[in-house]
Amino acid sequence: MHPVVSERRQRPARTSIGVVEEVTLRGSKGDIRVLARIDTGAARTSLDTDLAARAGLGPVFDRVRVRAAAAHEPEERDVVDARVVIAGREFDVAVAIADRKDMRYHMIVGMDILRDSGFLVDPSKGNGHESEGKRAHRNP
Repeated sequence: MHPVVSERRQRPARTSIGVVEEVTLRGSKGDIRVLARIDTGAARTSLDTDLAARAGLGPVFDRVRVRAAAAHEPEERDVVDARVVIAGREFDVAVAIADRKDMRYHMIVGMDILRDSGFLVDPSKGNGHESEGKRAHRNP
């Protein structure tokens, strides 16, 4: 057997996650479950300011300049430490705090978590449009 083929078979199975996942945010005020957008195009994990306050995250230890997809100019955001649980695995990460209350997802999981997580992001899984697709099939 070719050595590359045998090496590939010995690798442990990677955990597959969707582009939208239920995530647990752990803070001093307890655990909060939230639907988060898994965004391989985002360098840093971002969290809504109200959600950070409800979880008891803080204090702010840094500020970063972030160029948001919808913004024309980079903006400064506060950074706090957070514990994030995705698919049963816990990550300690510095998250950027932003006002996301008017956005569909109050949390974005970025490459700062995904890079070393070993997760396989499956676009066909949990894309946030499951219910829309089901409605479309019921009402032709």
